[in-house]
Amino acid sequence: MVLGWLLGCQIGVALAAPSASAGAREPLPPISFSAGSLLFSGERNGQWDLFQWLPQPCPDGTIVPLTCTPEPEGNPVWWPRHRLILCSRRQPDGRWMLAALRLDGTTAWSLADPQGNLGWPQPSPWDDRILAVREEPATGFVQPGWCDFPNGRFQPIGGEDDPAGGQMAWVAPDEILITRASAQGSDLCHRTLSTGEERPLVQGGRNWLPAVAPDGGPPFFFTRRVGQTSSVFHLWPRSDAPWDYEPCTLGRPYDWQPSVTPDRENLLFLSLRDGRFRVVWRRLADGQEQEIPLPGFTGVYHPTWVAP
Repeated sequence: MVLGWLLGCQIGVALAAPSASAGAREPLPPISFSAGSLLFSGERNGQWDLFQWLPQPCPDGTIVPLTCTPEPEGNPVWWPRHRLILCSRRQPDGRWMLAALRLDGTTAWSLADPQGNLGWPQPSPWDDRILAVREEPATGFVQPGWCDFPNGRFQPIGGEDDPAGGQMAWVAPDEILITRASAQGSDLCHRTLSTGEERPLVQGGRNWLPAVAPDGGPPFFFTRRVGQTSSVFHLWPRSDAPWDYEPCTLGRPYDWQPSVTPDRENLLFLSLRDGRFRVVWRRLADGQEQEIPLPGFTGVYHPTWVAP
Protein backbone atom coordinates (compact mmCIF):
# COMPACT_ATOMS: atom_id res chain seq x y z
CA MET A 1 0.00 0.00 0.00
CA VAL A 2 1.82 3.07 -1.29
CA LEU A 3 -0.12 5.56 0.83
CA GLY A 4 0.72 3.65 4.00
CA TRP A 5 4.39 3.37 3.04
CA LEU A 6 4.77 7.10 2.41
CA LEU A 7 2.61 8.40 5.22
CA GLY A 8 3.96 5.87 7.72
CA CYS A 9 0.57 4.42 8.62
CA GLN A 10 1.22 0.70 8.17
CA ILE A 11 1.64 -0.97 11.54
CA GLY A 12 0.25 -4.39 10.79
CA VAL A 13 -0.46 -5.45 14.39
CA ALA A 14 -3.35 -5.03 16.80
CA LEU A 15 -2.16 -3.30 19.94
CA ALA A 16 -3.90 -2.91 23.27
CA ALA A 17 -3.95 0.39 25.12
CA PRO A 18 -1.24 0.60 27.80
CA SER A 19 -2.22 0.20 31.42
CA ALA A 20 -1.59 2.88 34.01
CA SER A 21 1.72 2.62 35.83
CA ALA A 22 1.59 1.53 39.42
CA GLY A 23 2.22 3.97 42.23
CA ALA A 24 1.27 7.61 42.45
CA ARG A 25 3.94 10.21 41.79
CA GLU A 26 4.06 13.95 42.27
CA PRO A 27 3.11 15.68 39.00
CA LEU A 28 5.99 17.43 37.26
CA PRO A 29 5.61 21.06 36.17
CA PRO A 30 4.60 21.62 32.54
CA ILE A 31 7.39 21.66 29.99
CA SER A 32 8.33 25.02 28.52
CA PHE A 33 8.55 24.40 24.78
CA SER A 34 11.45 25.77 22.78
CA ALA A 35 10.81 28.71 20.50
CA GLY A 36 9.21 27.52 17.28
CA SER A 37 6.33 25.30 16.21
CA LEU A 38 5.42 21.67 15.62
CA LEU A 39 5.17 20.53 11.99
CA PHE A 40 3.20 17.36 11.26
CA SER A 41 1.01 15.55 8.75
CA GLY A 42 -2.54 14.99 9.90
CA GLU A 43 -5.82 13.48 8.73
CA ARG A 44 -9.04 15.39 9.20
CA ASN A 45 -12.32 14.58 7.46
CA GLY A 46 -10.64 11.85 5.44
CA GLN A 47 -7.99 14.16 3.98
CA TRP A 48 -4.25 14.25 4.71
CA ASP A 49 -2.60 17.68 4.88
CA LEU A 50 0.28 19.44 6.62
CA PHE A 51 -0.23 21.49 9.79
CA GLN A 52 1.64 23.54 12.36
CA TRP A 53 0.97 23.62 16.08
CA LEU A 54 1.95 26.86 17.84
CA PRO A 55 2.55 26.62 21.62
CA GLN A 56 0.58 29.83 22.25
CA PRO A 57 -1.86 30.51 23.70
CA CYS A 58 -1.25 28.06 26.53
CA PRO A 59 -2.10 25.39 27.49
CA ASP A 60 -3.46 23.89 24.26
CA GLY A 61 -1.77 26.02 21.59
CA THR A 62 -3.07 26.82 18.12
CA ILE A 63 -3.32 24.54 15.06
CA VAL A 64 -2.64 26.23 11.72
CA PRO A 65 -3.32 24.42 8.38
CA LEU A 66 -0.45 24.71 5.89
CA THR A 67 -1.98 22.83 2.95
CA CYS A 68 -5.46 21.96 1.77
CA THR A 69 -5.05 19.93 -1.40
CA PRO A 70 -7.08 17.13 -2.98
CA GLU A 71 -4.00 14.89 -2.85
CA PRO A 72 -2.36 13.93 0.47
CA GLU A 73 1.04 15.02 1.77
CA GLY A 74 3.30 13.23 4.21
CA ASN A 75 6.86 12.94 5.61
CA PRO A 76 7.29 16.70 6.31
CA VAL A 77 10.68 17.94 7.49
CA TRP A 78 12.01 21.47 7.96
CA TRP A 79 15.08 22.56 5.94
CA PRO A 80 16.64 25.57 7.73
CA ARG A 81 19.22 26.08 4.96
CA HIS A 82 16.52 27.15 2.52
CA ARG A 83 13.68 27.84 5.00
CA LEU A 84 11.51 25.30 3.22
CA ILE A 85 9.34 22.35 4.25
CA LEU A 86 10.20 19.18 2.33
CA CYS A 87 7.50 16.53 2.03
CA SER A 88 6.02 13.77 -0.14
CA ARG A 89 2.95 14.67 -2.22
CA ARG A 90 0.75 12.37 -4.26
CA GLN A 91 0.25 13.35 -7.88
CA PRO A 92 -3.09 13.14 -9.71
CA ASP A 93 -1.88 9.96 -11.46
CA GLY A 94 -1.38 8.27 -8.08
CA ARG A 95 2.43 8.37 -7.98
CA TRP A 96 4.27 10.24 -5.22
CA MET A 97 6.81 13.03 -5.69
CA LEU A 98 8.97 15.24 -3.50
CA ALA A 99 7.84 18.80 -2.88
CA ALA A 100 9.23 21.86 -1.12
CA LEU A 101 6.78 24.28 0.47
CA ARG A 102 7.17 27.76 1.88
CA LEU A 103 5.88 28.45 5.37
CA ASP A 104 2.69 29.87 3.88
CA GLY A 105 1.99 26.49 2.27
CA THR A 106 2.71 27.49 -1.34
CA THR A 107 4.82 25.16 -3.49
CA ALA A 108 8.39 26.26 -4.25
CA TRP A 109 9.71 23.07 -5.92
CA SER A 110 8.77 19.53 -6.86
CA LEU A 111 10.51 16.44 -8.21
CA ALA A 112 8.84 13.41 -9.77
CA ASP A 113 10.56 10.23 -10.94
CA PRO A 114 9.42 8.25 -13.98
CA GLN A 115 10.39 4.94 -12.36
CA GLY A 116 8.37 5.17 -9.18
CA ASN A 117 7.31 6.92 -5.99
CA LEU A 118 9.61 9.25 -4.05
CA GLY A 119 9.39 9.74 -0.29
CA TRP A 120 11.10 10.22 3.10
CA PRO A 121 13.16 13.35 2.18
CA GLN A 122 16.07 14.20 4.49
CA PRO A 123 17.86 17.46 3.56
CA SER A 124 21.56 17.99 4.12
CA PRO A 125 22.48 20.66 6.69
CA TRP A 126 25.66 21.49 4.75
CA ASP A 127 24.73 21.64 1.06
CA ASP A 128 21.86 21.10 -1.40
CA ARG A 129 21.60 17.30 -1.31
CA ILE A 130 18.35 15.61 -0.29
CA LEU A 131 18.30 11.96 0.78
CA ALA A 132 15.13 10.14 -0.33
CA VAL A 133 13.82 6.69 -1.20
CA ARG A 134 12.21 5.43 -4.38
CA GLU A 135 9.61 2.65 -4.50
CA GLU A 136 8.98 0.72 -7.70
CA PRO A 137 5.18 0.32 -7.92
CA ALA A 138 5.29 -2.99 -9.79
CA THR A 139 7.59 -4.80 -7.32
CA GLY A 140 7.41 -2.73 -4.14
CA PHE A 141 11.24 -2.61 -4.05
CA VAL A 142 12.44 0.41 -2.04
CA GLN A 143 15.78 1.90 -3.04
CA PRO A 144 17.69 4.64 -1.17
CA GLY A 145 19.13 7.57 -3.07
CA TRP A 146 19.57 11.32 -3.21
CA CYS A 147 19.05 14.32 -5.46
CA ASP A 148 20.60 17.78 -5.84
CA PHE A 149 18.22 20.64 -5.10
CA PRO A 150 16.76 22.18 -7.18
CA ASN A 151 17.74 20.70 -10.56
CA GLY A 152 19.07 17.19 -9.87
CA ARG A 153 17.29 13.91 -10.54
CA PHE A 154 17.04 10.97 -8.17
CA GLN A 155 20.30 8.99 -8.03
CA PRO A 156 20.35 5.57 -6.31
CA ILE A 157 22.77 4.85 -3.47
CA GLY A 158 24.44 1.49 -4.02
CA GLY A 159 23.81 -1.05 -6.76
CA GLU A 160 20.98 -3.27 -7.91
CA ASP A 161 22.33 -6.19 -5.87
CA ASP A 162 22.14 -4.31 -2.57
CA PRO A 163 19.21 -5.17 -0.29
CA ALA A 164 16.21 -2.90 -0.15
CA GLY A 165 16.89 0.28 1.79
CA GLY A 166 14.67 2.50 3.85
CA GLN A 167 14.82 5.71 5.81
CA MET A 168 18.11 7.59 6.17
CA ALA A 169 19.65 10.37 8.27
CA TRP A 170 22.76 12.53 7.99
CA VAL A 171 25.71 11.88 10.32
CA ALA A 172 28.28 14.05 8.51
CA PRO A 173 28.68 15.43 4.97
CA ASP A 174 30.07 12.05 3.82
CA GLU A 175 28.26 9.73 6.27
CA ILE A 176 24.66 8.60 6.69
CA LEU A 177 22.59 6.16 8.71
CA ILE A 178 20.50 3.85 6.54
CA THR A 179 18.05 1.03 7.11
CA ARG A 180 18.59 -2.19 5.11
CA ALA A 181 16.32 -5.21 4.79
CA SER A 182 17.77 -8.34 6.38
CA ALA A 183 16.81 -11.90 7.24
CA GLN A 184 16.01 -10.80 10.81
CA GLY A 185 13.84 -7.86 9.73
CA SER A 186 15.97 -4.79 9.10
CA ASP A 187 19.44 -3.62 10.10
CA LEU A 188 20.50 -0.10 10.93
CA CYS A 189 23.72 0.58 9.03
CA HIS A 190 26.39 3.26 8.67
CA ARG A 191 27.48 4.19 5.12
CA THR A 192 30.34 6.30 3.85
CA LEU A 193 29.06 7.93 0.67
CA SER A 194 32.41 8.57 -1.05
CA THR A 195 33.65 4.96 -0.74
CA GLY A 196 30.39 3.02 -0.58
CA GLU A 197 31.57 1.23 2.57
CA GLU A 198 28.58 0.10 4.62
CA ARG A 199 28.54 -1.72 7.97
CA PRO A 200 25.66 -2.79 10.22
CA LEU A 201 25.35 -1.03 13.58
CA VAL A 202 22.26 -2.68 15.08
CA GLN A 203 20.91 -6.09 14.04
CA GLY A 204 18.11 -8.36 15.19
CA GLY A 205 14.50 -7.23 15.11
CA ARG A 206 13.31 -4.34 13.02
CA ASN A 207 15.62 -1.31 13.31
CA TRP A 208 14.53 1.74 11.36
CA LEU A 209 13.60 5.44 11.38
CA PRO A 210 17.02 6.91 12.35
CA ALA A 211 16.93 10.47 13.69
CA VAL A 212 19.76 12.96 14.22
CA ALA A 213 20.07 16.63 15.15
CA PRO A 214 18.68 18.88 12.38
CA ASP A 215 22.13 20.40 11.82
CA GLY A 216 23.67 16.92 11.54
CA GLY A 217 25.37 14.62 14.00
CA PRO A 218 24.44 13.55 17.55
CA PRO A 219 22.33 12.84 19.42
CA PHE A 220 21.36 9.75 17.40
CA PHE A 221 18.10 7.83 17.83
CA PHE A 222 16.26 5.04 16.04
CA THR A 223 13.12 2.96 16.38
CA ARG A 224 13.45 -0.72 17.27
CA ARG A 225 10.57 -3.16 17.06
CA VAL A 226 10.72 -6.69 18.44
CA GLY A 227 7.47 -8.66 18.34
CA GLN A 228 4.64 -6.28 19.18
CA THR A 229 6.75 -3.79 21.13
CA SER A 230 8.37 -0.77 19.52
CA SER A 231 10.52 1.78 21.37
CA VAL A 232 12.83 4.67 20.58
CA PHE A 233 16.49 3.96 21.39
CA HIS A 234 19.45 6.27 21.95
CA LEU A 235 22.41 5.30 19.74
CA TRP A 236 26.00 5.91 20.86
CA PRO A 237 28.78 6.02 18.23
CA ARG A 238 31.84 3.77 18.48
CA SER A 239 34.89 3.52 16.29
CA ASP A 240 34.02 -0.09 15.51
CA ALA A 241 30.76 -1.94 14.82
CA PRO A 242 28.29 -2.40 16.33
CA TRP A 243 27.45 0.89 18.07
CA ASP A 244 26.04 0.97 21.61
CA TYR A 245 22.36 1.69 22.19
CA GLU A 246 19.95 1.89 25.10
CA PRO A 247 16.19 2.49 25.50
CA CYS A 248 15.13 6.12 25.56
CA THR A 249 11.34 6.04 25.72
CA LEU A 250 9.30 4.13 28.26
CA GLY A 251 8.78 0.95 26.25
CA ARG A 252 5.05 1.29 25.71
CA PRO A 253 3.44 -0.94 23.08
CA TYR A 254 4.40 1.40 20.24
CA ASP A 255 6.77 4.41 20.28
CA TRP A 256 8.19 5.50 16.93
CA GLN A 257 9.01 8.31 14.46
CA PRO A 258 11.60 10.12 16.63
CA SER A 259 12.73 13.64 15.77
CA VAL A 260 15.40 15.73 17.54
CA THR A 261 14.70 19.41 18.24
CA PRO A 262 17.15 22.01 16.85
CA ASP A 263 18.60 22.71 20.31
CA ARG A 264 19.48 18.97 20.64
CA GLU A 265 17.86 18.95 24.10
CA ASN A 266 14.48 17.36 23.34
CA LEU A 267 12.92 14.51 21.40
CA LEU A 268 9.57 14.36 19.63
CA PHE A 269 7.99 11.00 18.86
CA LEU A 270 4.67 9.24 18.35
CA SER A 271 3.36 7.03 21.13
CA LEU A 272 0.33 4.73 21.22
CA ARG A 273 -1.58 5.79 24.32
CA ASP A 274 -5.23 5.20 25.19
CA GLY A 275 -5.88 3.60 21.81
CA ARG A 276 -4.44 6.25 19.49
CA PHE A 277 -1.11 7.82 18.57
CA ARG A 278 -0.11 10.94 20.47
CA VAL A 279 2.75 13.37 19.83
CA VAL A 280 5.04 13.38 22.87
CA TRP A 281 7.73 15.94 23.73
CA ARG A 282 10.51 14.38 25.86
CA ARG A 283 13.20 16.38 27.60
CA LEU A 284 16.42 14.39 27.24
CA ALA A 285 18.13 15.73 30.37
CA ASP A 286 15.62 14.26 32.82
CA GLY A 287 13.18 12.19 30.74
CA GLN A 288 10.20 14.42 31.51
CA GLU A 289 7.44 13.99 28.92
CA GLN A 290 4.44 16.01 27.87
CA GLU A 291 1.81 15.28 25.24
CA ILE A 292 1.16 17.97 22.65
CA PRO A 293 -2.64 18.31 22.38
CA LEU A 294 -3.85 17.84 18.79
CA PRO A 295 -7.64 17.37 18.97
CA GLY A 296 -9.80 16.73 15.93
CA PHE A 297 -7.41 14.47 14.01
CA THR A 298 -8.05 10.83 13.13
CA GLY A 299 -4.34 10.38 12.36
CA VAL A 300 -1.14 12.30 13.13
CA TYR A 301 2.34 11.42 11.83
CA HIS A 302 5.88 12.74 11.29
CA PRO A 303 6.28 15.30 14.11
CA THR A 304 9.23 17.65 13.70
CA TRP A 305 10.12 20.99 15.27
CA VAL A 306 10.49 24.15 13.21
CA ALA A 307 12.81 26.77 14.73
CA PRO A 308 12.25 30.42 13.76
